[in-house]
Amino acid sequence: MAIPRRADSLARSPRAPWAVPLRETAVTIRMAFVAVSYTVRRDGVSVYAENLLLELLRQAPRENVALWVDVYVCREAAAVLREVLRRNLNGEAALDARFRIIDLDGDGVFARYVRTPRQVRANGPYDVVFSPNLQPLWLPRRRSVAVLHDLTYRVAARHFPRWRVLYMDMLTRFWLRRGEAVASISRTTQDDLDRLYSGARGKPDLYLPNGLPTKLTATPRPDPDDCDAKFTDDPVEMLFVGRLNRLKGFDRVRAFAEHLDRHFRGAVRIHVVGKDTPDTPGLLEGMALDSVELIRHGYLDDDQLNALYRRCAYCLFPSRNEGFGLPLLEAIWQRCVPVLSEIAIFREVTGSGFPLFTADGDGIVRMTAFVERMRADPAYRREITDAMEGVLARWGDGYTRAARNLLAWSRPGRPHAMEVTRE
Repeated sequence: MAIPRRADSLARSPRAPWAVPLRETAVTIRMAFVAVSYTVRRDGVSVYAENLLLELLRQAPRENVALWVDVYVCREAAAVLREVLRRNLNGEAALDARFRIIDLDGDGVFARYVRTPRQVRANGPYDVVFSPNLQPLWLPRRRSVAVLHDLTYRVAARHFPRWRVLYMDMLTRFWLRRGEAVASISRTTQDDLDRLYSGARGKPDLYLPNGLPTKLTATPRPDPDDCDAKFTDDPVEMLFVGRLNRLKGFDRVRAFAEHLDRHFRGAVRIHVVGKDTPDTPGLLEGMALDSVELIRHGYLDDDQLNALYRRCAYCLFPSRNEGFGLPLLEAIWQRCVPVLSEIAIFREVTGSGFPLFTADGDGIVRMTAFVERMRADPAYRREITDAMEGVLARWGDGYTRAARNLLAWSRPGRPHAMEVTRE
């Protein structure tokens, strides 16, 4: 395989004690991991990409695969990804896994979408060309797969500009025609894809689930005994994380705040972390609250946001649609109770039995009753917090499952109908 000029080798340590020795029948897989959308601020797609990559390296020897990975990433973000991987691998990289970061020469549109496909073709052929999200990339068709994170632009189309809906629709159709598979991070997304796009029928249902990211599990969890008092404190503190628009349900946050102001016995403080949008002025206009205090925060780094999660009793997620809802797991990890809208993805993530709330007036009343019951009933608090632990257990191996599924699909000569469909 051709060696690119701008490449950085990470995993060159002797075999670590934990490494699983490969049998003589080991399968060799060459993979192009095209992460041109990886960002310095490590958004949700970036976190997904780095965690899946880490698990690919860890799981390959266990699956008796000799894995070679070339990771294509833009120049500005390459140093960030390189440091994240060095910190998390920490000498674990198996001798049988080879890994290179190919630092693209530039960060603009030309480098991402013109130069990248050329480099992938020049450095190939690869057994699989993988993109952790849909990008307008003319990559080699053979064994190419991209990940669809959500179809919110179709499910909640009226909350998007028309140009955005048309662009994302075009991109989805492009990958359904061009790629060998379009993978999904959730069953909800796969169901939406099958329902909304006839071109998805006959494609492999490659399931590459989200999970608990290392940036989360690397932070210590609060002691549960130390957290119990925040449910009975006065004021009760709550948190909203997301863009201030109707898609993320900030209009429902406003309705909830106004209902609490009139009916809740006690004071409430709601922290708001997220960017303004064109919806924001109208959503805030005329809001008059007495016993509820709304506190606006600007951009917060991970440490500051985690401190707010630990401090608050509840995190409000009244979204109209989500791809997965990673902040939901972040809240649970910090023992902050999620208050969730009744949408399919939240039911998939939480499992049966966890309370979800409709978007109508009855749902707002039930949300207030939920907070009051949590405040007054210690047994109910334990029931909810036990259910939260179940959610973490449910997704603790998400990236491991995703890595194994992708490795299985990537094996040369494997048929398309195989065990890596939805579980």
